[in-house]
Amino acid sequence: MIGRERQLSVLLGLLDQAAGGTAATVVVRGEAGIGKSTLVGHLEKAAAAAGFATLVTAGVQSEASIGMAGLHQLLHGAVGRIDRLPLQQADALRSAFGLGPDVAPDRHLLSVAVLGLLEELAAERPLLLVLEDVHWMDEWTVGIIGFVAQHLDEAPILIVATVRDGAVDPLAALNLPGLALGRLSDTDAARLLTGLDPALGRPARDRILAEAEGNPLALVELTRGVTDGGLAEAIALPARLPLTSRLEQAFAASVERLPRPTQDLLLIAAASSEPWIREIEAAANRLDLGLADLAPAEQAGLVRTTGHELRFRHPLVLSAVYNAAGRPRRARAHLALAEALSGEADQPRAAWHRASAASGTHEEIAADLDRAAVTLMAQGNGGSAMRTWKRAAELTPAGTTRAHRLARAADAARQAGLDAAALQLAADATVTSDNPAVLVRAGLVESNLGLTTGGINRDPLDLGSIARRAGATATSPEERLTALTLLIATAIRCAATSAAPAVRGLVEQDLRALPYAAGTVWDAVIGALLNPSRHGQSAAELLRAAPDPVTAMSAHCMALACHMPHDWALAVRLQSISADLARRTGAAGTLAASLTSLGQAYATQGHLDDALATADEGRRLAADLHQPLTQSMAGAIVAHVHAWRGDTAAMTAALESSRAVDPNGRVDIGLWQQWSTGLAHLVGGRLWEARAHLAGVCDLPGLGLVAIADLAEASGRDSDTGALAERLDAAEEHARSFDSPLIRMLLPRARALISVEPEELFEASLAVVGAHDYPLQVARTELVYGEWLRRRRRIAEARTHLTVAAAAFRRAGARPWTERAEAELRSTGLEVSPDAGPRHKDLTAQELQIARLAAQGLSNKEIADQLFLSHRTVGTHLYRIYPKLGVAGRAALRDALTE
Repeated sequence: MIGRERQLSVLLGLLDQAAGGTAATVVVRGEAGIGKSTLVGHLEKAAAAAGFATLVTAGVQSEASIGMAGLHQLLHGAVGRIDRLPLQQADALRSAFGLGPDVAPDRHLLSVAVLGLLEELAAERPLLLVLEDVHWMDEWTVGIIGFVAQHLDEAPILIVATVRDGAVDPLAALNLPGLALGRLSDTDAARLLTGLDPALGRPARDRILAEAEGNPLALVELTRGVTDGGLAEAIALPARLPLTSRLEQAFAASVERLPRPTQDLLLIAAASSEPWIREIEAAANRLDLGLADLAPAEQAGLVRTTGHELRFRHPLVLSAVYNAAGRPRRARAHLALAEALSGEADQPRAAWHRASAASGTHEEIAADLDRAAVTLMAQGNGGSAMRTWKRAAELTPAGTTRAHRLARAADAARQAGLDAAALQLAADATVTSDNPAVLVRAGLVESNLGLTTGGINRDPLDLGSIARRAGATATSPEERLTALTLLIATAIRCAATSAAPAVRGLVEQDLRALPYAAGTVWDAVIGALLNPSRHGQSAAELLRAAPDPVTAMSAHCMALACHMPHDWALAVRLQSISADLARRTGAAGTLAASLTSLGQAYATQGHLDDALATADEGRRLAADLHQPLTQSMAGAIVAHVHAWRGDTAAMTAALESSRAVDPNGRVDIGLWQQWSTGLAHLVGGRLWEARAHLAGVCDLPGLGLVAIADLAEASGRDSDTGALAERLDAAEEHARSFDSPLIRMLLPRARALISVEPEELFEASLAVVGAHDYPLQVARTELVYGEWLRRRRRIAEARTHLTVAAAAFRRAGARPWTERAEAELRSTGLEVSPDAGPRHKDLTAQELQIARLAAQGLSNKEIADQLFLSHRTVGTHLYRIYPKLGVAGRAALRDALTE
């Protein structure tokens, strides 16, 4: 390792770290031929000597590269251990490898499964993962390994990836530790050259050193050229070419000296997207070639066979073979590969090889790619489906069919998390055709991304008009549903951004223009989101009586409609159904949204443990899925729980994280941020600051009603109650249109807090039917009522209300409110012992979630499937949970949590 001693020392240090049980990841970067593979090869030898198992995969530069080739190469030897994983994760991996049920695995679920499988392997012996040429690797493999690198912690695993300088680095956004390889110094280059050929003459030596410019591969190949073909042939390449091009031409010269059948067989291998010898041999046989024709290339050191794979000595050999062949020969190789892969299982790859052989437009091949993309989507591989539909569009003659394929590519990209590509493809589709069916699909892509990532903010009037036209011209149930789905997304956007009434009215007109929507659940959902005063209550009644939804996204949309009439108990039921269905189907994206909204409903109800557990899980999933707006909303809900509990540091951290994202017009996110801040100021007695934030919340029509009693308490009887009374009048008028126990309880309490004679109002608030669904709000009424009674020296009555309040706050872990209630009780002459709070207060949100599931009797694997975690991670968390709860094992968890 001449000139690489420092870099090798760094890698060996990371190897020692992994051997000690702490995972590590490093990305080795450098130009072509700089020695990345040689350095990693030395690391592999050291790992083997230290008892590590090594898994290797390499990206392949190929026009026909789709699927999960990198993942298959990496884990093909570990499929026998898939049965050790939780059932859902095992099924996802089996589907990805074509070994089991076709479950179209969500990429996040598959990522968790791969993480679990790697942890299983590492439990037997330390593990080294080598990913060479990541810049050529498929999106799924890169995304999954990136996830693994971010979630490994206490595991004896070292991940080493190599990336070529100048290429797009798909790992760059992860900010993983890097190790740069530069060119060798003059001294080190001379030492290497001496080792390669000690007898080399001075003129040749000087010329090679000058041409190689410190690049180790150039030194090796130019020296080999002296031996094989003479100095002139080896170094007569024009010096003005970049070094990579000179190396590729040097390799091309070596290939040209081989027999023509060997060159043709190498071209098949270079054109293939996989290194499997059986596929290369099958294609070669169609051109009357055989594996025996490889011998001259192996003797020249250009390729090597290892087990069932054929590998080029260096990626530049592959590109030299492919680029030097010329288009007719390349097309012949691709067609031979397509014939070899003609079976249904390999239809997508066969279609890609036929497309690689095509030029211009070719509808028959485009249709074949279209069918391949449908297959890839069914397998859950949205990234490959996107590229397949995009290539199909390129081969399609201009017109509506091309636009349809671009729109489908955009939707596939969105589902794969490739947001920038999705937006570009959607835009391309809309300028290619004005067909309503195309525009509605592209509009749905943009609308969905706008709600989760904030990538675009389309005018709802534009989207509503598109949906109306698409619905009017729809010829199939699928097209009608797509138009209706765009209207649902538009209505959700209107509610989330508090769109003007005039805008909502026009979108509602678009809905009424679709006769097939009338009287359906979706008619009610859209109506409630657009005009809650008119349709909110009837929608809630219809949804309460409707059969349970059968898809996670349907349940999620129905639950969002319940927010508008403030039926939070029904929202909890529907979002719980959504989350359960999303878990069962492995739909992580929908699950992130469902959990976040479920946390919102729980927090509004005052179920703080549930709110924190679900919102925090939603925040974690949204971060993994790169959904910043969902992550921001979840963070605001987490902050709200901490505000209730008086944990200022945790609340501030959650709010800072939430506010780091541009809300893109999402006033619902701003509402929760302001409400959390206002509540924290109210708890701390900073009434002026509390009023400022809470007034901003209450300014939002409809949604802001949740904070009306908080604002009244912050205002107090000594402030200007006239303005607040007017606000309460408007709120009561707005709330008459729906029957919400929460709002019917909050409004009398708010009125009581500014009233001279509040007793009847307090009693009315406590008498509301359904108030038990909102225990902390009931406790807040009991508290302020008890305080008023104590000031009137009605001590016995005050104690009754204050005792109920203190008990409710204590159960919820709402420490500042508990202290306030207990202080009031002491003022009545009652001795109250300081409360240590529930035993689970020291658990993180994720630990609480795991503890609850374990207490229900679920195994580690079942919990892992529920929470999208590896089962070994679950086990690690449980061992941390037990001492926090003061229990010896899972058998005592239920009692500890109940207490």
